[in-house]
Amino acid sequence: MSRKKIKLAYITNDSARKTTYKKRTKGLVKKVRELTTLFGIEAFAIIYSPDFGSQPEVWPSLEGARRLLSEFKKLPYRNKRNRVSLSKVLETARGELQKGVEQSHVRKPEWKRDIAEFEFDGFE
Repeated sequence: MSRKKIKLAYITNDSARKTTYKKRTKGLVKKVRELTTLFGIEAFAIIYSPDFGSQPEVWPSLEGARRLLSEFKKLPYRNKRNRVSLSKVLETARGELQKGVEQSHVRKPEWKRDIAEFEFDGFE
């Protein structure tokens, strides 16, 4: 049985919104847990909504989330994100284009000369 596609919009019915929030929160925590298990990584999730409780939900624990966040903050900036600057991309593209231009200037065989020297006597 297939699920019907839902329209992503604010759920105006309070009880339906609360039920959906609880289900989606549970599903999100499950996905984070699966990621940590499958890939052997450390991760945490903090889910907070002032409408559905005063305490944020933290997975795996508040202490674990604090520890992992402090480790992340200690990393050098370049290790926090694997970003490539636009200038680096353009420099690489320029080098590849230059290499292509240089290769296109390699002398091609003189086709006209080769054809003119070809003997057609054997094909008549």
